[in-house]
Amino acid sequence: MGSDFVLTDVSSEAIMSVVKVASHSISSISFPSIATALAIRYKENYLKLVITACLQLNLLEVQGHEYVVNSKHRDSIKKATKEELGIFFRESLQNYSPFLMYADFITNGYSSKDSASMTKGIMQIKTGLSIIEKSLRVWGMGAKLIISDQGKFRIPEGEKGLPANYVKELLEALDSEFRTKMFLINVLSAEVFNYLNTLGMDISDLAKALVAYEVDPKQSMHKALDFFETFLHKFGTEIHAKVQGKNGVNALVNELFDSKKILKNQQHVGKGLGGCRNISAHGVDKDTQKEWNVTPQASLSTIILIPVVIRSFYLFAKKQEQGF
Repeated sequence: MGSDFVLTDVSSEAIMSVVKVASHSISSISFPSIATALAIRYKENYLKLVITACLQLNLLEVQGHEYVVNSKHRDSIKKATKEELGIFFRESLQNYSPFLMYADFITNGYSSKDSASMTKGIMQIKTGLSIIEKSLRVWGMGAKLIISDQGKFRIPEGEKGLPANYVKELLEALDSEFRTKMFLINVLSAEVFNYLNTLGMDISDLAKALVAYEVDPKQSMHKALDFFETFLHKFGTEIHAKVQGKNGVNALVNELFDSKKILKNQQHVGKGLGGCRNISAHGVDKDTQKEWNVTPQASLSTIILIPVVIRSFYLFAKKQEQGF
């Protein structure tokens, strides 16, 4: 999937102008209609680059030969003010894997150019380095995810001047989720994070589970272990283990061990997560006919262990390295 990333030198304002126009269309909207609506501000060649960015950021999707807004916030975008549109751009940006990797390198002290260069190499992005660096930096600063503070990266607690309650609630959720994604990428490593992308796996579900572990510990643990089980299926398939037809974490982990893709100790740890999966997913325990109570502490410990185990499995299967 890495080679599918394409960055364009366009502004976040132009991106959200196109999305705003598309949100007002009853169904899908054609490029000529978008170009006509924005003709006073943007030339057609530039708008073609903007459309590419909208598709990359998952703000628009193609429907036939036209475009529709691909967002659960379509109605909110439709009624949002020009200032409020930046919040919806931010949401899409912090779900965009190249930006997440770039931001992770920045938080570890690398310059913008070095961060962009490493992102380009790891994710195999064919766009020129200067455009990658400029786009990620300008988009990040425009979304106020990147703040220049004596050369250091920081994330603001929130934004002022946006009175609508739904915007405030979204900002709070986005702040927590973005910080959590940075933490998860550090645990996984940039290499393993990129590998998950090649498998078509988005760490958003894992991040949301980590954010919500205190509020709903059992459901959060269940969501995170769903992510782990999906990983085992996709990972096993990619490394040619015979996981087709296998259901459940324990069965998948056993197959990885039988295929010599993981070691005995890794099998033990993986099956421990299988037990956690059963605790979180099943209504009652088959032995006692009673439900398990899951504490926030147990949920947090389990969720954090998942990226550690994913990294460990990857290191051994791909590099024959024993890391935990």
